[in-house]
Amino acid sequence: MAFFGNLFGSGKTFSDRMRYVEDFKTEEYRDARGKVRSRAIYIGVWTVLEKPGKKTLSTLIGAAALAALSAAALMYAIMQPNLFGGELLVMIPLCLALFPSLYALMGAFSLPYRQNPMRRDQYMHGITRMQRSAVAILAFLAVGIIVSFVLRLIRGDWLFLSGDRRFLIGLSMSVLCNCGVLALLGSIDTIERPNDAYRA
Repeated sequence: MAFFGNLFGSGKTFSDRMRYVEDFKTEEYRDARGKVRSRAIYIGVWTVLEKPGKKTLSTLIGAAALAALSAAALMYAIMQPNLFGGELLVMIPLCLALFPSLYALMGAFSLPYRQNPMRRDQYMHGITRMQRSAVAILAFLAVGIIVSFVLRLIRGDWLFLSGDRRFLIGLSMSVLCNCGVLALLGSIDTIERPNDAYRA
């Protein structure tokens, strides 16, 4: 899990949290009771949505919805009884695609629906995480689909059962949804601002 955490920017592993340690500094202050306490102050750059508003919010919500639909379609395809979907060589990449699907859903909860500007870690754990996850899902699905057709070619059995059709429909839906995620998030323009332009 640590490997996938580092690859997709989950923010749940120690090494991932340390990636952004230089963006913060520790500051001491006195609380209401006069006790000296420490707090983290953000000193890194801010990522700003160039065109915040209802259109951008709709884009973010659409990307989150497509990520959820993609995960559902993938699960639907995996559970279908079909001729070659049950083959180990096909199921391995499809099951591996479940991991980035999970991280994409985690990223959907971290999208900047109201947070603007964003800290670098917030941007990475939201928009960037979903983009990377979508690319990884597409790669795994491509391998699974190609292998399934290669097996059919080798065995010479092109009879598509009802389960086969549902299997391919589920995978196709997941592919389209992830392409949609990349298209929507890619349409959002962001710029970086120095820290002194904003205050945490």
